[in-house]
Amino acid sequence: MSTIANAPTGRPRLFDEEEVLAALTSMFWCQGYSKTSMADIVEASGMHKPSLYRTFGSKEELFAIVLRRYLSERIAMFTSMIEQAGPGIEGVHNFLSLFEADAVTERGRDGCLMVMASNELRGALPGYEFSADYRQQMGDCLHILVARAVPDAEDALTQARTDLLTTYLLGLQVVMRAGADADEIHQQLNAMHVTVDTW
Repeated sequence: MSTIANAPTGRPRLFDEEEVLAALTSMFWCQGYSKTSMADIVEASGMHKPSLYRTFGSKEELFAIVLRRYLSERIAMFTSMIEQAGPGIEGVHNFLSLFEADAVTERGRDGCLMVMASNELRGALPGYEFSADYRQQMGDCLHILVARAVPDAEDALTQARTDLLTTYLLGLQVVMRAGADADEIHQQLNAMHVTVDTW
């Protein structure tokens, strides 16, 4: 457990950095970057403003930390799903089913923080092209899944299928965030299942 000692005056107080970042991630995810004020951040974190600035920097720097942390968790989730899914075309179907199971949960229906922030901020903060980073890491993960699906496929075809799946899932997360219900999410994912059967 990582803790940070903050002492603006008097007795030092310990903060659990992961708990603070988890609370701020939830708030940014719910409200978006622009609608989240420093007063909101202070309240959600339980920290004093000077301590926040000393620990995390400006609002932009803090959001970059939140996004990097979220991206790490997101890629770990995709990696775990890919490992559970197994090889072959059936593995891609299994992965899509695992994705759907997550997508219809209360948290999953909120879509993806990276996609939401990309739409709001055009994919970049000063010093961090977070949208490009997400697309690259997500594509690298999905490339493993697609390469296992049809091991004998030409590299260019495997890459094209990876790009298609990556773009498809990014778009689906916009639909999820926009309030699609479980039936619509299932219908959208079924379109990808049908496509995968042609591979």
